[in-house]
Amino acid sequence: MEKYGLIKDEYYPFSELERKRKTVRAIVINDKNEIALLHIKGKDRFGDRDHYETPGGGIQDNESPLDALKREINEEIGYTITNPKLIGQIDIQYNLFKRIDEGIFYYCKVDKYIGTALEDYEKGLFKEVKWIHISQVDKFYQEYQVELVGKMIHKRDYFMIKKAKELGYFD
Repeated sequence: MEKYGLIKDEYYPFSELERKRKTVRAIVINDKNEIALLHIKGKDRFGDRDHYETPGGGIQDNESPLDALKREINEEIGYTITNPKLIGQIDIQYNLFKRIDEGIFYYCKVDKYIGTALEDYEKGLFKEVKWIHISQVDKFYQEYQVELVGKMIHKRDYFMIKKAKELGYFD
């Protein structure tokens, strides 16, 4: 698997890193060539948040990355998926949590809508699923202003969307 490096946290003070967390995320596309992004807005352990991010989350014990991918996509945007393709890994350092998230990214297409299964804390933060046409992604990331953790997340996701384009996944 191709590893694309580490996005360092430049917004919160560094003290030490205590653990690593394995995660999975996806560039999810529909039949209109639109990418799914979750609008995260509210206050949590990161503070005030207002940004967009690709669906995904932690890989649970005894769960494969592909199984985690399918579960997270279903929970967060309500779809089953088809044709997952590996893009690679990019890591992100969260000083507030003293951890590094090792993020495995996939590209996939939506299949059937079966409804979301958000956890309680997600219900308070997840405002909408925004579908952005692939031709508008560059403009979206250049114009949407974010702060703090949102900057790291946008940097991570935009980088991986561009990698998926380079790999020819949108053709």
